[in-house]
Amino acid sequence: MNKPWYKSKTKVGTVFAGGSFILAGISNILLERVSVYESFASILLGIGMICVGIGLRDAIDQKKT
Repeated sequence: MNKPWYKSKTKVGTVFAGGSFILAGISNILLERVSVYESFASILLGIGMICVGIGLRDAIDQKKT
């Protein structure tokens, strides 16, 4: 398939979903709703989500070829 990541609906959706967790964690820190450590878990979850989603999509593409 070898198309750019932004043309893949799966990858874009993963970036949006993971990005929302990252932004929620950052906003909670800035608004002082929860501690930095609790928000850090949300930020890590978002980063992990993006890495897993993109990695799985790439693995599926490589398996097809």
